[in-house]
Amino acid sequence: MVWDAGAIMRIAIGIFFLAFGAGLGYALFRLAAVFSRMTSILTDANKEVGPILTRLETTLDEVNAEIGKVDQITGSVATMVETVEHTTTAVHKAFSTPIKKAAGFAAGVSEAVSSFFSGEGKEE
Repeated sequence: MVWDAGAIMRIAIGIFFLAFGAGLGYALFRLAAVFSRMTSILTDANKEVGPILTRLETTLDEVNAEIGKVDQITGSVATMVETVEHTTTAVHKAFSTPIKKAAGFAAGVSEAVSSFFSGEGKEE
């Protein structure tokens, strides 16, 4: 066998491909381990997410129920405020009208008495 440059080059290329294949095999082996770990992590996450979503759904249902109660309370308060407003208006009208009439009557009587004693209304 002759050891010329072509033979040495073929041996070097063969060794390179063997080393490349071994490195590629090691990288794929490590990648398989990473995928195995990711699969176990995702499996655990799937086991945990279901109950968490169920609890979240229950919590949201309870929050919606409380919001409904708050809406009812707000409606009741608005009705009470409206009732108080109508009552206040009715009481104000019931008391203010007679007081205005009494004040007008008193002003008229005062003016009449004043003009009677001052003599301004006499015709001569």
